Formats: sequence, C-alpha cells, structure tokens
Amino acid sequence: MKLLFICLGIISLIHSAAIAETWTEPDAETAKELTALNSKLVKAYENEDIDLLKDLLAEDHIHNNVFGSVMDKDTFLKDIESGVLEFVKYETPELKWMIGKDLAVATGLIEAQAIRAGKPVPATKFRFTRIFVRRNDQWKVLLFQNTMEGAPPKKEP
Repeated sequence: MKLLFICLGIISLIHSAAIAETWTEPDAETAKELTALNSKLVKAYENEDIDLLKDLLAEDHIHNNVFGSVMDKDTFLKDIESGVLEFVKYETPELKWMIGKDLAVATGLIEAQAIRAGKPVPATKFRFTRIFVRRNDQWKVLLFQNTMEGAPPKKEP
C-alpha cells in the first residue's frame, strides 16, 4: 500500500512538472551535460563511491529498488557503505532523455551484477527511470525506479 502511494506521488510530481514544464527535444548541450552526469553516477555505483553519490543524489532522493523497497538517500547509501549492497558491474548501455527546464527524465536499460545481503540479485538486466532536478544550477538525482527486465508470462492455450 505504501508503494502505491509513493507511485501515485511520483505520477503526481511528473504530472505537475509536465504542466509547469515544456518537454522539448533535448538540446545538445543539456543532454550532453546530463549524459556526463549519468556516467559519473554509473561509475560511482560501480566503484561504491559514497562521497560522490552523496553529491549526485538530491537530499530528498527516493530510491525504489527491484524488491519493492523504498529508501531515502541515507538508507540507500548506508546499504552500500555497510556492504549490504555491493555492485560488481553497473552500466547503462541504453539511455533516452526527456528534458524540461529544471526537470529531466532518463529511461533505459541497466546491465548490472549486484549482491544484496550476501546473495546475488536474481537478474542482471533492469529497465529504469531516473528523475533529475536542477536546483541552484546543479542537476541532482531526485528519484530512481527500476524493475527486472523480462517478458511477462504468457497464458497457456
């Protein structure tokens, strides 16, 4: 139920932003800036660079993981720092942008190998949505949501 309310909040946030923002084709300069930021973020995950992650994530960051857990910035970073969550590999080979004035949405594919609580995460490919906000002329990651990639089950004839 809590996850439902968070998802509804996210939809509301995007809807409100869409009313206030004009979504355009990404201008080359902003797309380049955000792609570079995403690359820094990916390397920070792979290297478990807590200091860099603290800088790249918004203070009010929300991280929704593949297990349905909703974590704030501090909880997520503590999982990495304590070794509960370890990234062996983390890449985003597929990335698409929707960019407004102070809000950007990245979607794509993550290829990762991770270990949670000593056990391998049961997938290596994930579809993701990452929302960036520009505050004080700096882009920060506000929200992250991912799900394991795979075809839905088919109904037997």
